[in-house]
Amino acid sequence: MITVAVSPLSCTFLVAIRIGTVLLFSPIEAIRLLPIHVRILLVLMLSLLIVAHLERSALAVDDLSLIVSGLSELCNGLILSLSLYAAFSVIQIAGQLMDTQMGLNALAIFNPTDHTCEPLSSRLLLMLGVLFFFAIDGHHQLIQALVMSCEIIPPGRLMLAHGYVPIIQQFTGMFAFGLMMASPIVVCLLVVDLSGAVLTRNMPQVSTYFLILPIKIMMGLFIFYLLLTQINPLFNQLFSACFQSWAGIKR
Repeated sequence: MITVAVSPLSCTFLVAIRIGTVLLFSPIEAIRLLPIHVRILLVLMLSLLIVAHLERSALAVDDLSLIVSGLSELCNGLILSLSLYAAFSVIQIAGQLMDTQMGLNALAIFNPTDHTCEPLSSRLLLMLGVLFFFAIDGHHQLIQALVMSCEIIPPGRLMLAHGYVPIIQQFTGMFAFGLMMASPIVVCLLVVDLSGAVLTRNMPQVSTYFLILPIKIMMGLFIFYLLLTQINPLFNQLFSACFQSWAGIKR
């Protein structure tokens, strides 16, 4: 088998597959809703810029090498996009926990983009998360992380099994982080539920459900308002953990 240096065109093609996969499956609606020709142009521009800063390594070339390398880049892009999905799924988990405690599960918003119904708090937190992502120059960090991923894993190389460990670790802490984000509302409304249980036992003739439910909604919305004023550090830690998992990827 003959080994030759990767041509600039082949390298650009492989990098474009990785970047295109990440952008195609991006949980950020501002990116996913861009027109297809704008996304293609963006992928090509980023690919050319990244390839210009890469040292093209030697690859084994045969009849199927480009196809296999393209499939490897598709897998790499899917793995990297899963890390982004894990970060934004934390926000959705926190919103669902909040709505469950406040009794707002039946109040859902239809998302025409994904054709799904989303909880009210989850949708609001997700919008704030996207705004905060761009406010802290998260899109710049995303581009830097893509460049770094191409330096760690050269174009055409498949990320090996031990390289998945940082992303798997990120998924294992996803529910815990979402619970931490929703914990002020969960704990406070749990106290209200316990108070309602005590009231029901002592005064069974009172319909405590209709008495407690408005209190839970009003208290939940008030705590949610207080949480919004202190949620920026949580978002910062969340997105930092996402990009740190990319930095921990090995060949």
